[in-house]
Amino acid sequence: MRFLMIIAALLLLPAASGFAAGGGGQPGQIADGVLQFVPPQAVSGVAIRVEVPEGKMLTGVRWYNGSGSEAFPRVLVASGNDFQPPPCGESVAVAQDVRGQDQAWSELSFTVPVASQSGTLFVVLEYPANYAPLPGEAALGVGYANEAAEHHCFVTGDGEQWYRVASRCRVLLEPVLADRLPGIVALREPQEGAGERLGLFAAPNPFNPETRIDLVLGAATSGTVRIMDLRGRKVAELHHGALAEGRNTFVWRGRDDGGRSVASGVYWVLAQTADRELVRKLLLVK
Repeated sequence: MRFLMIIAALLLLPAASGFAAGGGGQPGQIADGVLQFVPPQAVSGVAIRVEVPEGKMLTGVRWYNGSGSEAFPRVLVASGNDFQPPPCGESVAVAQDVRGQDQAWSELSFTVPVASQSGTLFVVLEYPANYAPLPGEAALGVGYANEAAEHHCFVTGDGEQWYRVASRCRVLLEPVLADRLPGIVALREPQEGAGERLGLFAAPNPFNPETRIDLVLGAATSGTVRIMDLRGRKVAELHHGALAEGRNTFVWRGRDDGGRSVASGVYWVLAQTADRELVRKLLLVK
């Protein structure tokens, strides 16, 4: 309930003056401001729906960037229906440590192009943990333009549950498309009732003293499951080797590889297989 109230307090803050497009983007496009939230720490990611026609693949995005001194830890791409994105654990990471130009249009090329079986993809911009802009400085975020028509974007506080935000503002993020090449993965919309949901899950979360981590796979493979800190350093390795089709369960008790208790805070569980990389944010509270 608290998170819903926070999202209802979304602010579309105007700029002191219009931001002219620079670099990529649409010629002459003006940003009326940058998406910001109250409080900023309530939001860990923003998702924007893009269309990817049959025969095309998404190779990157152009977007109007707020602060050039801050970085999005990751950019993800997810499939989904017309109503909301899936949990971030079911998304594909296509870029890390993404910095754009300061208050200007910027362009990002993905490490891996992605196609869609349904024609719909969601681009997810992940925010730093507990992010808050410094007073008087530009905020990390994506720009918007005021329009008469109603537009939607989606926000999340935990990477699991998404909330639709409707406003008369169009988010200034545009897909970069190319003709689809052979072998490019086409993400598929999750099918309700088609068996156990695939992905990476953790419960309870926040947790103390331990959390159960479930990695649910559609086929047997091999890989690793690790706990990482916010700087990307390995804290603990929970698994290395064969992974079964279906549910693979691991327990993390808040300790590093040396058996020492770690401090309270935000961590990541990272599952890597031959063809996927899944990430879930964890919050240890003591």
